[in-house]
Amino acid sequence: MSGEELPVPSFGVPTKNYGPSSFSYFVPTFPNEDNLSPVYDDLEAELGALVVGVYTSTSGLLERAERLATAAGARGSRRYLALAELVQAGIYSRTNQNQDGMRMAQSWLRLADDRLVAAQAHAVIGAGLSRLGNRTDSVAHVDQAMRLLNDGDPLYLRADHALAFAAVINGYRDGGFSVEAFELAHRLAEELGDPGMIVANLNNWAWVTYEQGDCEGATAIVERILKISERSGFQPTASCIDTIARIRLESGDAATASAIVHQVLAGGVAEVEGDAVPGCLLTLAEIKKSCGDLEGAVEHLVQCRDMSVRYQLAETGARALRELAACHAVLGDFQQAYGELAAFHTEWTRLHSRASAAAATVMQASFGVEDARRRLREYQELAERDPLTGLWNRRKWDFHCATPLFGATASGTPASVAVLDLDHFKLVNDDHSHTVGDEVLRVVARILAEEAGETGRAVRLGGEEFLLVLPLAGRLALECCERIRHRIARYRWQSLAPGLNVTVSIGVSDVRPTDDQRSVFHRADRHLYMAKRRGRDGVIGDRGGESEDALGGER
Repeated sequence: MSGEELPVPSFGVPTKNYGPSSFSYFVPTFPNEDNLSPVYDDLEAELGALVVGVYTSTSGLLERAERLATAAGARGSRRYLALAELVQAGIYSRTNQNQDGMRMAQSWLRLADDRLVAAQAHAVIGAGLSRLGNRTDSVAHVDQAMRLLNDGDPLYLRADHALAFAAVINGYRDGGFSVEAFELAHRLAEELGDPGMIVANLNNWAWVTYEQGDCEGATAIVERILKISERSGFQPTASCIDTIARIRLESGDAATASAIVHQVLAGGVAEVEGDAVPGCLLTLAEIKKSCGDLEGAVEHLVQCRDMSVRYQLAETGARALRELAACHAVLGDFQQAYGELAAFHTEWTRLHSRASAAAATVMQASFGVEDARRRLREYQELAERDPLTGLWNRRKWDFHCATPLFGATASGTPASVAVLDLDHFKLVNDDHSHTVGDEVLRVVARILAEEAGETGRAVRLGGEEFLLVLPLAGRLALECCERIRHRIARYRWQSLAPGLNVTVSIGVSDVRPTDDQRSVFHRADRHLYMAKRRGRDGVIGDRGGESEDALGGER
């Protein structure tokens, strides 16, 4: 995507604006967002250790993730069961069982009613698609994974997703790359304090810098890796050593490059990516070529090709075939070179065909999930909206509107609740028809929505009864309610029906620190009842625990 910037979610870390995203993924809300499963400290600790441990070595992690899933299931924690299985899916994706891993992640994404589970599923699918060479769709998934997380989520998940995001979007770009994405991942990994994560991000950063032709910049990042490894005792993984060897070779130090690659081939280095050893064989072939040993290069390329066939590493195998063709051409064996080139073309075509088919399956499932969630959101919205007025209904007030109201009050933000009832509304329907009555309700709803503004809430409780949540308290709330009373009383109702007049009675009460949803509503409802008893078309509020007219003005 030449010249186009992708947004880098910051998790609260100050970064500049990177421009609009080209992806229009729907970021869903989840029905149980306010009732998430409780945190089990032991399960949480083990999950964090698994997510972070993948960056150091995958040895034994599948078994530990299986035990975690079993323990979570036995204790009834669907969240930790799902996240444990998604750790397994991520390991499969890394270690030559990519499509199995993505299928597991698809299954959980399809069932997910938990934001963290959905985020982790998107992250696994995004990384898996990237390994298949499907950059566009992989970016959409890692972008979605980032957007689903927030500042309060576990740091190990935020760091993990930031690393995946930086690696994928920088593999996706044509020309230039996002240093900011790598910097964000680095800050989160450092905050977590895990050298495996820090080095993994620096390794990706160094490789992209090397691919951009900035050998000096890549060398500087390699020096940072080596210092961290020396200071922490962390042993770089096979893919990291491959990156270091490539950069050392480019810097003219073929001997050091050869020595460290042989450490990987001798089996003394942890492998966290399935293509790490074949990648090292490609690097060793480059080293042999740089030293003039074409036959040695061919030997390592053949090993790489065979290993790629055995583990179905189509992209690495295709690269090996291309290099074999070049070596045979230099050696003068043009027939063999042609054969290798033809094989390269066939393998490359197969790679893209396989990647496209796998990606199509994943994206079909994923878009099915997104479409289902869009529909769910639409149905929820319909269930929470009053069809006549478009205001929130009683259900929305009961389950959603009150939560931010009391949260704001606890933090010192003023708020109040007003209950409104149209006076003698039955006569409007009886004398002027239900059609006129419906239009009256719409006009009143429009006035209430305007007065509530963007930070307030207007709700139709049922019939001719309404409720307002206002970001005001005291006299300001009373003045707002009096303004509403005045607008309704002075509205040109005769334009709807000759002789039509409409007034409203309002009870309003400030939200107190000790209030719950029921207590403040009942207090405002009592004030409404008093307004009705005093002759209607009035506003009653509370002041020092006593109810009195809002302004004492003309009624």
